[in-house]
Amino acid sequence: MAGIRRSTRQSASSAPKYADSESSSERETAKGRKSTQSHRKRARVEDDQKDVDDDEEDASPPPKKAQRSKPQSAKACKSVPMKSKPTKAAPPPPPFSESNRDSTGNQEVYWLLKAEPLPRYENGVNVAFSIDDLAACTVPEPWSGVRNPQARNNMQAMRKGDLGFFYHSNAKPSGVVGILRVAEEAKVDESAFDKKDPYYDAKSDREKPKWYCVGVDFVKKFDHVVDLARIKSHAGSGGGLAGMQLLTNSRLSVSRVRKEEWDFILGLAGEKDAVKGPKTEDKDDVPA
Repeated sequence: MAGIRRSTRQSASSAPKYADSESSSERETAKGRKSTQSHRKRARVEDDQKDVDDDEEDASPPPKKAQRSKPQSAKACKSVPMKSKPTKAAPPPPPFSESNRDSTGNQEVYWLLKAEPLPRYENGVNVAFSIDDLAACTVPEPWSGVRNPQARNNMQAMRKGDLGFFYHSNAKPSGVVGILRVAEEAKVDESAFDKKDPYYDAKSDREKPKWYCVGVDFVKKFDHVVDLARIKSHAGSGGGLAGMQLLTNSRLSVSRVRKEEWDFILGLAGEKDAVKGPKTEDKDDVPA
């Protein structure tokens, strides 16, 4: 097990308002750290592939060469209905309130954050990070290195006390392995300015910061992994996880989870009554 990663937390400007309209086609890198490092390169590669897939999907096939056909009688002619292209499932909506709490104080939108638990080196640095590594942290762990606007926006919408799933990506097996809690709301991601960091962004400007990250704490590790195959088995039409953003946008490393999906996966993990959603917290408790 890797040691506790160095903290990248520094005082920074507050996060701008959440903007869900920004495109997800920009790249996302993975979160790089020294010592115990968190994943993000895999997510960035996957986002690039998503762009390729979308381009291929939108590209029109070359026109076919016209062929002569024998005239048909009116009796032989039949109208063939046009096949409509299946529509993509809509992503979970953003939080309705600024606090991400409903009128009773319960969390509106939950989250899923991916990390790679198996060793992988980026610029000579091991960027693997598992739920056991998070459990070993004694201070909130910055979820840094995210370089995808949609994933960044999701982090900017997180509020202190929010719960999320910890997902092991590119693992054996991949799946939901436990729960984390947002301990610090979004702030400027200092790793973007660190030339020694695996995910240094030369285009980042301190005067106009582009990348943000939240700080997270360990909550619970499941006894058994809720693996991807099992999640997909409940994602068919009418299934409890149909339309889950983890599946509809599988290359996104920070995604939203509907309350119904949260409860369903807790049920699959045998933890349905073990974890309660957070209530509204006093903003004065948020560390500077």
